[in-house]
Amino acid sequence: MINFAIPDGHQMKHVQNFFSKIGLFFDGYQSDSLNKRPYLKIKSKETKKIFNNPESIAAKVIRPQDMPMHVAANNFDIAITGTDWLKEHKKRFPDSPVEELVDMGFGKVKIVAAIHESLPIYNIGELRDFLNSFEPNHYFRIASEYTYIADDYAREHKLYKYSIIMTYGATESLIPEDAEMIIENTETGSTLHKNRLRIIDTLFESEGCLIVNKDSLAAKDKGKIIKSIKTLFETNLS
Repeated sequence: MINFAIPDGHQMKHVQNFFSKIGLFFDGYQSDSLNKRPYLKIKSKETKKIFNNPESIAAKVIRPQDMPMHVAANNFDIAITGTDWLKEHKKRFPDSPVEELVDMGFGKVKIVAAIHESLPIYNIGELRDFLNSFEPNHYFRIASEYTYIADDYAREHKLYKYSIIMTYGATESLIPEDAEMIIENTETGSTLHKNRLRIIDTLFESEGCLIVNKDSLAAKDKGKIIKSIKTLFETNLS
């Protein structure tokens, strides 16, 4: 049995399109009738060669940010998450048994630093100069779901004195009352713009990726199926 975590949220539509392309269909993995435990159906002869027994794949829909931790704990063998969440996980647990298997090339977002548009600051250098120009009475507050990425970023750019505020979504709403800056993902920037936020730096670009537990990959029976899935995915990516 291969335990496969598939994403909800903005990645979902991209994963649905990709599964359709390769002849995989998870009954219940539709936005209008979402089942957290969808059942695999196979609609392609090529794909059926790999998944000759649909019951050998058990899928569950979870949040992409939770996937690396679950794969590390061996709750899932493979998962489709984002490279941003994998990076956050690896910064927290450098020796984690999770590794990236395939870059999917879809679901791209930018991880950015943003502040309120009322501040006359347009890049990270200007922000650092601003913070260094006076002795702050309070910590410079940075809100993010990516707490380890945000901490590394603040240290790298010497944004002293700073504190990291962990969030669980809707991070943009914390500025200006509860934070001075956010580290957030964005597809188009429209949500940031609506909240009167200005992007002053782009940390990196993230995309969907297939991750795997190293022990599952090394296992004889599971490893064979996982390698076949890897080949199937890579062959059909464009």
